[in-house]
Amino acid sequence: MTLASCWPASAVMGAEVIYVKLLVDEEERTIPQAWQARLQSRLDAASQIINEYANVHFVAECFDTWQSDNRLTDLGRTLAEFEHEVDPHPAQIAIGFSSQYRFTRGINGLGGTRGPLRRHILLRESSPNTREPERLEALVHELGHFLGAAHSGNGLSVMRPVIGDGLARRPGYHISFDPHNAKIIQWVGTEVSTLGVRRYDQLSHRTMQRMLAEYEQLDRELPKDPAAKYFIKMIRTRLQATSRK
Repeated sequence: MTLASCWPASAVMGAEVIYVKLLVDEEERTIPQAWQARLQSRLDAASQIINEYANVHFVAECFDTWQSDNRLTDLGRTLAEFEHEVDPHPAQIAIGFSSQYRFTRGINGLGGTRGPLRRHILLRESSPNTREPERLEALVHELGHFLGAAHSGNGLSVMRPVIGDGLARRPGYHISFDPHNAKIIQWVGTEVSTLGVRRYDQLSHRTMQRMLAEYEQLDRELPKDPAAKYFIKMIRTRLQATSRK
């Protein structure tokens, strides 16, 4: 992996800055100046949307590349490879944009991460049926997961299970969070910005309890979707562990 460029990023007034390393794999076909400008602009736009709900800003500190394994064609294995190959340092999180692997359209079809406040996010960059508004929505979706958001049954929410469905292209559509996830990312963002929280298990007991109630509502909206169930299990396990101390 060859470092393309890194520099100290400037802070954003009044918000906690989360520094990001943006990467592409070897299948990227544009010159570094082009893909760096494209991803910089997309991250800036996504950060502005997130900042409407949470007091955090995502700032590109570094640009880099990694060599992806062409034999891997599913999201889970490609994400695992990305996590193994890429160190987010000197940034806090790494967001990779892969142009080589194939996704089956559907849930998480454009990207994925392991869960709240995890250090790696992977997104699909090349797709003949995906345009920039959908790529932006996919990035906001994954940053939502980073801040604790789960899938929503609200068909206009950026956290609906299936994105890349053309909704982002419609005139007048504004990328936004449903009320349940808006609360969740606000609470997580507040603890990140005021308490310096960097891991999910560092969240306060009160915030976890409030998040649990929202996840239970989201689970009732989408009883067959695994996302809320996954978060519910995480929080209940953590709450049980802290109650035994």
